[in-house]
Amino acid sequence: MSVEGSQEKSINQSERRSYLGTNDLRGINFFDNRRGAYAAGFGAFGDGRGPAFSATTPYGSVRRPGGTQSERINLTPCPEINPLTGVCLFDTIGYSQIQPQTERANFYGRAAVQFAPSAQAYLEAGYFLAKTESVGTPGGVTDGGVFNPADPTNPVVHTSVLPANHPDNPTGVNRTLGLLTTDLGGRNQRTKSEVTRVVGGVTGDISGWNYDVGAAYLESKLRSQRTGYVRYSVFQEALNNGSYRINQPGLVSQGLRDAISPTLDNVAKNTVTLVDFKVSRELMNLAGGPLAIALGSEYRKEKTDSPPVPFTDTSDIIGLGYSAFNSSRNVTAFYGELNAPVLKQLELNAAVRTDKYSDYGRSTTPKVGLKFTPIPQIALRGTYSEAFRAPGPTESGNSSSLGFTNIAIISVGDPSVKPEKSKSYTAGLLFEPITGTSASIDYYQVKRRDEIVQADQAAIIGGAPQTGAPSSRIPGAQPNSFVFYDIDGNLSGVLGPYANAAGTKTTGLDIDLRHKMKFGEYGTVSAGVNWTHVLSFKRKLQDGTEFEYAGTQGPYVLSSAAGTPKDKVVMTLAWEKGPYTVSGQLNYVGALKGIDHDGESLVDNEDGTISTTTGEGAYYGTLNNGVCGVYYPTAATGGTTNGGPAPGACRISSFTTFDLFTKYTGIKNWEFTASVRNLFNRLSPFNPYTYGGVNYNPAIHQDGAVGTYFTMGAKFTFK
Repeated sequence: MSVEGSQEKSINQSERRSYLGTNDLRGINFFDNRRGAYAAGFGAFGDGRGPAFSATTPYGSVRRPGGTQSERINLTPCPEINPLTGVCLFDTIGYSQIQPQTERANFYGRAAVQFAPSAQAYLEAGYFLAKTESVGTPGGVTDGGVFNPADPTNPVVHTSVLPANHPDNPTGVNRTLGLLTTDLGGRNQRTKSEVTRVVGGVTGDISGWNYDVGAAYLESKLRSQRTGYVRYSVFQEALNNGSYRINQPGLVSQGLRDAISPTLDNVAKNTVTLVDFKVSRELMNLAGGPLAIALGSEYRKEKTDSPPVPFTDTSDIIGLGYSAFNSSRNVTAFYGELNAPVLKQLELNAAVRTDKYSDYGRSTTPKVGLKFTPIPQIALRGTYSEAFRAPGPTESGNSSSLGFTNIAIISVGDPSVKPEKSKSYTAGLLFEPITGTSASIDYYQVKRRDEIVQADQAAIIGGAPQTGAPSSRIPGAQPNSFVFYDIDGNLSGVLGPYANAAGTKTTGLDIDLRHKMKFGEYGTVSAGVNWTHVLSFKRKLQDGTEFEYAGTQGPYVLSSAAGTPKDKVVMTLAWEKGPYTVSGQLNYVGALKGIDHDGESLVDNEDGTISTTTGEGAYYGTLNNGVCGVYYPTAATGGTTNGGPAPGACRISSFTTFDLFTKYTGIKNWEFTASVRNLFNRLSPFNPYTYGGVNYNPAIHQDGAVGTYFTMGAKFTFK
């Protein structure tokens, strides 16, 4: 039986130095990314006047009567106004976190009883609890996208309006309101995740076969509690009657704030109930050893219940997408494996598995492998395997979900979606020339097809115009898709089904070197190098277009633009002598190009803006003042513009950190440990292209944002 508990405090990004602690990046020759400034990543306004900026600040703003969208009036006083835009400045970095506060508690127990000479019954139980508290940027009431689930082909888009007679409206006419609702707090979230696992069974031997038959129940429950979101209907009514005042919290009652921004509770639950049976035995002796076989079967029932977040199902939460589904399916599986050492130098392995899903059908996946050892110092190995991923309930069920980029993107389930499939190949060489020294090199290739993708903004829009008839929709460029226009006739959203579209092929090398030397009374020194090198990471779309992502920031549309570095290296050096152990570890991640994919090019839209060939957005500028990445205009070809970066800024630097570990076991039953992560406090490379973190990439550079991290521990073993 084991019990474990832990707590991690939050780390606020504003507590960090340099570009990690601010959105005003002019100090590093980049843009001022604060609200109210000409920030990176904003295209031209719909009227074509000037680079865009976010006018959504706590001080409020409205468009000047008779003016363009970029000519705005601040509603309340503020400490600083941008001289170029005339709008109040506000830095949201204070609402960004490097890590949330997390608490964990785990319990695991196992009991077994030998009720017969060759039979044993066992029972396992586990309970795992995790609580997190995260902080997010406050809501902006011009986020403008709430979804009507009753009719997903006609989404509702609301825009908050400051009435002409409102006490904070200086224009005397109705005006669209830009406001960051800091008085309601950040868009914060508390989650409580509980996982319960119970497994029981009987194992033993009968007639030469080893058997294991069991049953299990797994349940995961996720409770989410969101605060800081705005109910459109209540907020607009408060604007209409003047009870909500702009940036004057002392004039707004707590009751009204609670009504505008209620706590949004949501509980999602998943369960799996299964029974399985497997047997194994040795069949006969071959030249290299015994021929062994294993067979098994499994049945499981999967249930998912994910209700909508309150008020999203009534189109009443600004800036929060809608998603809800309830599904159940049965899965049966049969599998077998054969291990055959046919010669002392040659070992073969083969396996096959077939799975049948009640909601889509059957898939059969094989795997074969071999290991050839012509001499003890050299071994050759290789594998071939197939795999699949069944469509999830959101992808194939009666579901719909809403997300945002610069417009609303609605993805709906499609029962005709097929499973994703893959084929993997590996080939490797192991070399052990002398005792204590080894080297291995493995080549891998993974091909994935029929990838399930959500509605693709660029593919659906195609050549559709940016403006259309007010409150209208037209067919999109993809099958069963639509393009929507809002009440002003501006393109506001797209809808499309989940579909099997892209295929991916990736190849690379894994190299591992190990060496150990003994120095007698001075101890033992061990060294190692592990290097993963991505040769290629290509993605092919339905129309045959192929993109190469190795060494770039992309794929931007997947995984928060985490990037695809070509090289990752870990080097270790350790010294052991008696009860003492000291080791160091060098971690390296290669540089990235600040583009979505190799061959990225720009298109002149002939309206004062340019866009990338992948079509994720339009940006103010010229072809000579290029676009790095997908969303961030930069001076890629020389010079600076609007505080933009100097030449060469379209690159994310490599990142190297060093970790130190020590251990002492010289006291009976005790073990003492200490470690330092990121010993030299290296800062994460500046990265404006990811959307996973602010100005840095948490997927590959998290240690540089956390900073130097110390741990100390002691363990006592009862013997």
